[in-house]
Amino acid sequence: MDNPTEKLQRLDNGKLIDVVKNYRQYGYEDDIRSAAIEILESRGIDRAILNIRGDLENRSYDDAAYHYEAFEKFSLAAFVLYSIALIVKILALFLAGSTESLQIVVVIIFWIVVIGYIISLIQSFISQTKYYKLIGKKERQLSPQLYFIVGMLLYIVMFFFFRKQVKEDINLIR
Repeated sequence: MDNPTEKLQRLDNGKLIDVVKNYRQYGYEDDIRSAAIEILESRGIDRAILNIRGDLENRSYDDAAYHYEAFEKFSLAAFVLYSIALIVKILALFLAGSTESLQIVVVIIFWIVVIGYIISLIQSFISQTKYYKLIGKKERQLSPQLYFIVGMLLYIVMFFFFRKQVKEDINLIR
């Protein structure tokens, strides 16, 4: 069986440049990219030329990956805060007969968590919107207002749906 370098040797320059620029979307490791660069250099195309032409890095992918990671971070934070808010609300029901000061503390904690959840949800939405703008894909999601309202009520379902959708779309970038 051929090793990866031998397969790369058989590719024309255009395909090698595509490998250098989009190696992450193809699931290649850095060593494959480095081998493709070495082959191009042996054919007279050095890093400086690739960099000037914008073929050394896929900036669109890098920017989209940044917003994808921000979306992942903020949506996970919102999910955790949503779960904590539910737990605190259930805890408040059990503490209904306890002292007034304990009830006040639980209510304050609940609202702090809810505010954190809302902030994380908004940041998640902003990151997702920027992500879709960068990949040039029209969002398949709800309007921002409906997203926010439905997101508050059904966040657990939306969390998994949108994370899967965004993850699938990142490999479409060229």
